[in-house]
Amino acid sequence: MSRKSNFKFKFLFINVLIFIAFTSTAYSDYEEEEVLIELYGDEEVINIATGSAQPVSRASVAILYPELRAPFNKVFEDIVAGVEKKVNGLTKRYILEKEFSQVDLDDWVKKNDIKVCVALGVRAEYAANQLAQEIPIVLSGVLEPKLFMHPGISLAASPYRLFLKLKQQKLNIKQIIVVYNPKKSKWLMREAQSAASKHGLELVTYTTSSLSESAKIYSEVFDRLRIKDSAIWLPPDSTSIDNRTLLSFVLEKAWAHRVAVFSSSPAHVSKGVLFAMYPDNMKLGLSLGAVALEELNGGRKISKMIPAEDLKTAFNKRTAKHLGVRFTSEDLRKYDAVFPSELSLKVNNNESI
Repeated sequence: MSRKSNFKFKFLFINVLIFIAFTSTAYSDYEEEEVLIELYGDEEVINIATGSAQPVSRASVAILYPELRAPFNKVFEDIVAGVEKKVNGLTKRYILEKEFSQVDLDDWVKKNDIKVCVALGVRAEYAANQLAQEIPIVLSGVLEPKLFMHPGISLAASPYRLFLKLKQQKLNIKQIIVVYNPKKSKWLMREAQSAASKHGLELVTYTTSSLSESAKIYSEVFDRLRIKDSAIWLPPDSTSIDNRTLLSFVLEKAWAHRVAVFSSSPAHVSKGVLFAMYPDNMKLGLSLGAVALEELNGGRKISKMIPAEDLKTAFNKRTAKHLGVRFTSEDLRKYDAVFPSELSLKVNNNESI
């Protein structure tokens, strides 16, 4: 082989090596992507399948909530934070002042291409229902809808979860008594009847329209109460129970008869109610965000307001001891709030009371 031919061969050989090195690396990356695309589809689907992104459109979700003073604003701020975390960057906040402008809100909704509205509280519910543009509404921050039925999550605790917690106290309860206002809590009582049936409990309901009427009912209830296996549920209804006089009367009678009383208000527990379950606002926001995503993608799973399932629990150990509920220090650590709160009253670890 001549020197000229040998030079051409070496030049060609070196170029082939360079080409192979370059193309093998590039092709390897390309081949890896091709395999993944065949398996998953395009980049958007890969993001969804691997949990990097939620399967949503690029439209926006508005969160409307009222401007409130502390500490009441913390409830809505926590719910908003949960929604934002779940919807993952697609939310836009709109804080409603007491004298807000519906026109300004309509312009904002149009400008931001809002496709779903999460309304928190009565003011936001009203504003959302008055929007000029028809968009799906997801409701929370209220006990029940004031205007129209929308999918959402109430601040009222799930009766199923409440009754389950009651059974866990091992008091052999067979009957639950509740006084409620049909104008405020009829939907919740339907949920409660279903929950009671699932737990093998009898739900005895009394209707009221005012605190004075409720006082008479509670007085009659204690006169003919089945003491051994009954408990009283205080629903989130201001015409059924207050936080002062009537509550004190009910708790005094319940203490004397050794009857368990449970509630949806942690404030009641500090005054002697056995336990209360109330919303975990951040987790409620996460669940609400999931409902908003379903609306955004046209895959609605719920069509009405449902009770809150993401709950915290407050527990009164003094009342529990009086009723014969057995618990340990480990049990107490599972509660979100324990009353009375004095550290000196804590039980020793694993010691039953």
